[in-house]
Amino acid sequence: MSLTHKQRVERALAHQETDRIAYSMWMHFPNRDRHPRRLAELSLANQVKYDLDFIKFMPFGMYSTIDFGVDLDVFPGYTEAPVLHAPIIKDVKDWDKIHFVPGTAGEYAVVLEAQQLLFEMMDERIPFLQTVFSPMTTLAKMCSPKVLVEHLRQDPARIHRALEIVTATTLEFMKASVELGADGFFFASQLSGEDAMTSEEHTAFVKYYDKELLKATASQTWFNVLHLHGPKVRLKEVQDYPVQGLSWHDRDDGPSMDEVRSYSDKTFVGGLSWGSNWLGKTDEEVTAEVREVASRHDGKGIILGPGCVIAPQTPESRLQLVHSTVVECTRSCCRC
Repeated sequence: MSLTHKQRVERALAHQETDRIAYSMWMHFPNRDRHPRRLAELSLANQVKYDLDFIKFMPFGMYSTIDFGVDLDVFPGYTEAPVLHAPIIKDVKDWDKIHFVPGTAGEYAVVLEAQQLLFEMMDERIPFLQTVFSPMTTLAKMCSPKVLVEHLRQDPARIHRALEIVTATTLEFMKASVELGADGFFFASQLSGEDAMTSEEHTAFVKYYDKELLKATASQTWFNVLHLHGPKVRLKEVQDYPVQGLSWHDRDDGPSMDEVRSYSDKTFVGGLSWGSNWLGKTDEEVTAEVREVASRHDGKGIILGPGCVIAPQTPESRLQLVHSTVVECTRSCCRC
């Protein structure tokens, strides 16, 4: 059985047997990812070089905040991502400054142009996930998670208003991405940890808006992955999200895939450590991670990938090791 990249992903999502473990790897490209053609070129080059089964697109992590007024500190070189220069929200009344911006203009347009250029470069139509941030995550990037939670407790109405605005912008962006051919979204929440807020607050300020966005595009997409960032994430509480896949720091923060499988029928995307944790692993440990994922449940319902993102300074030899181990598992039958 020899499958195309799309067929391999489709079978993984359907918990069916594949010819090899479906997998992908993704990283940021600091100081190159705000140029549409360069982002497209780098994304496709990685897919071709490592025979990735899908492209998880990597616009820089602050893209959803720029048109709302955020300024950045940018660093030289290609390994350090830009960061918030200064919070644009300090007092709770500052949320009144947030007004609707089009999800097809400004920085959003840069990302959409990069997506369009990438599709024009492809010889084979590789499954594509556009990165989208939960509206609450976008708000947190304008100040900090701690300040945002303080504000939602002081004046929930103001935060709901800001969330409604950011949700409308995000939806416009998502619809435009689908029109350009996106197969789905890598939908990331950085405020779904148990320590961030109460369960009731999470339902009202995170989950409500997330589900509204995902439901609005569900009929036009087939491959959506919810990523919960950080430790002690609320995996049990998000099982009703309209997504096919779940991503979290399974290797580094847990819970394990086995534990989550006891209550979830989603396809899991993960199995590799990420960031500095992964850089600190030996080659033998990385090989063991790949082989363990490939052998789990006969490789069904699992897609191999990092628990979050791969550090930009990761040597190519480490990425090539993952690819060669995936291929080796196919030949040696890691699933046997």
